[in-house]
Amino acid sequence: MKRFLTAGLFVSGLILAGSAFAADKPTGYTSPAPLSLSASAGETNTAKSDPLTDVTRVDLVVRLKCADDNCATAAFGLSIDDEQGEAAALTFTATEDGKLQARVTKVGGTGEEAVQAYKMSPKPGDSFDLRIHWSNGNRVTFDLYGRNPVTGLETLESHDIQLDAGIRQLSMRASGGDLTLEKQSYSFR
Repeated sequence: MKRFLTAGLFVSGLILAGSAFAADKPTGYTSPAPLSLSASAGETNTAKSDPLTDVTRVDLVVRLKCADDNCATAAFGLSIDDEQGEAAALTFTATEDGKLQARVTKVGGTGEEAVQAYKMSPKPGDSFDLRIHWSNGNRVTFDLYGRNPVTGLETLESHDIQLDAGIRQLSMRASGGDLTLEKQSYSFR
């Protein structure tokens, strides 16, 4: 039996990166090209992946860039959506000091709950590693890797959200800037 995954996100029905592959029980896949989602100041753009039912982990190298100098209109988001309309969302919003505050939130029919803020705040334009992992129990973990500004050492900060149903897809949102996935790797069951 063959399994299929299209490594592409759709924006307004257009395929941004369309490499498709099929293999018997693949163990992983790395996208050959970066993927960028852009929105001018005051505008929002979204994209969604194909179904991710056989994926257990997504490793991303992410770069966020604001459309304006002070990042006043910038907001970015990556979420893992489940089959019942809930999502584990990682969002980045601009702070007064020009950095981006990261938060993980469970979003569902009753609104937002279980908000967890990261201590790490990337600067716009910096690249950082993000690993999104989930298990058969529908627990989604966001591992954010970066550099401690005081010590200069590599650091990891991790937060997780429990969803009620199986994973369906990855969604992205950019408002007032560019969200670029410089690297995408997928691991399978």
